Amino acid sequence: MTLHVYRLNRDGAVTEDHGTVNVEGKETPLPLRDVYPPCKCPLHCATKAPNR
Repeated sequence: MTLHVYRLNRDGAVTEDHGTVNVEGKETPLPLRDVYPPCKCPLHCATKAPNR
């Protein structure tokens, strides 16, 4: 896979252009995880998830 990498400021303006980066994949995919919540960040933590 080929990606073009930029660094942006908080207004969305490009501050650095790191150019094209080639990412090589593994021959076998990583196993799927069956864990919930996936992490303890506020976005994924069940106790702090926003009410929907």
